[in-house]
Amino acid sequence: MTRPPPPSFVRLLNMLNAIRQMSPFDTLNGEEGLLLDALIVKWHERDDITVSEVMADARFGSQPTAYRRIIALRDKGLVCLRTDSKDKRVKFVEPTQLARDYMASISEGISVLGQSARTV
Repeated sequence: MTRPPPPSFVRLLNMLNAIRQMSPFDTLNGEEGLLLDALIVKWHERDDITVSEVMADARFGSQPTAYRRIIALRDKGLVCLRTDSKDKRVKFVEPTQLARDYMASISEGISVLGQSARTV
């Protein structure tokens, strides 16, 4: 018999599902969600993530497929593309305020879960 997951883990999953059911996250397909998650990790590590860098990452499919996913995130208001001021051929993928709010919601939810786990 397997052991049920700890209550804090279940609360975390419930919180993530609740956030993902809000617009526009409810319209993300699985691949777009994975790309957004990967971008969030990359933005945490450093600011400038190029479109070419994302397209070269095999996790996101072929280069045209990866580009279509970036554009889908842009069309849903989660990322914007900024042209490099020194080289107009280079574009950076940046989070919009909506993506920043999403990241803040997850961080806040994790903090609340951590606090409730310490009081148990």
